[in-house]
Amino acid sequence: MKIKEIIQKLEAFHPPLEETMTCDLVKIGDASRECTGIVVTCFASTDVIRKAVEENANLIICHEPLFYSHEDTTEWLEGNPVYEEKKKLLEDNQIVVYRDHDHIHGGHSGQNTDGIFYGIMKELGWEDYCIGDKKKPLLYEIPQTTVPELARFLMEKLNLTGIRVVGSYDTVVRKVFFCEHVQGARPFGNRTEIPDNEAIKTVCKEQVDVLIPFEIIDWTLSAYIRDSCMENMPKTILEMGHFNVEELGMRHMLQYLPRVIGTDTPVKYIQSGDSFSYITK
Repeated sequence: MKIKEIIQKLEAFHPPLEETMTCDLVKIGDASRECTGIVVTCFASTDVIRKAVEENANLIICHEPLFYSHEDTTEWLEGNPVYEEKKKLLEDNQIVVYRDHDHIHGGHSGQNTDGIFYGIMKELGWEDYCIGDKKKPLLYEIPQTTVPELARFLMEKLNLTGIRVVGSYDTVVRKVFFCEHVQGARPFGNRTEIPDNEAIKTVCKEQVDVLIPFEIIDWTLSAYIRDSCMENMPKTILEMGHFNVEELGMRHMLQYLPRVIGTDTPVKYIQSGDSFSYITK
């Protein structure tokens, strides 16, 4: 089967996009070639590309940008040695990279359920614990546990070497909230969106114990959690990084992609790697 046919089947599997503008495009390579194998990953890093070559896979389906900006524009990178080396690696091995971002967030299995967060829920085995919107599962009530126990569970599931902690290690954990992007104020169309405010409101309204963000900054949600602990209302942020968390959503593609494409083309998940390492005192 040709690579472009596989991409067409995958896009048809997701619900149609509401917006006409999308970053879900072939980022590099000739999609008219026959597909020899597929690698799915969160970020098509240089090491992921090398491993794809070893697997004789010439299609990489990634979730995040290939070349360091949301739109994957490359004019500004001309002459940059890191970009040039990565581009050469892809071209020399005739690799096609397709980004599945908007489609997978828009739906899963033909439903309007966010495929990344659905995949996270399934990979964690938390289907029975979801108490929030099933179309975008973010809020869970899990069996009571401790912060260290939850952190160890997440490190095992996500194959991580560590987790950054803000707040208390002694929080009694029942409610866990994936609060997505914590980035301060940001422009959104003709208005300013402040997701940090909404996250703090949710923490208070839902009596959340542990928050799992994609990114954090020190002066909004993090500051609120620190003050909460100092006022004897212990709460905790477990911060693992954007790519690390969303890896689970891409790993879950192994459960449905072979059925979607309907061929025996090999499909392999390759983790783009723990984004962080730690030097501790």
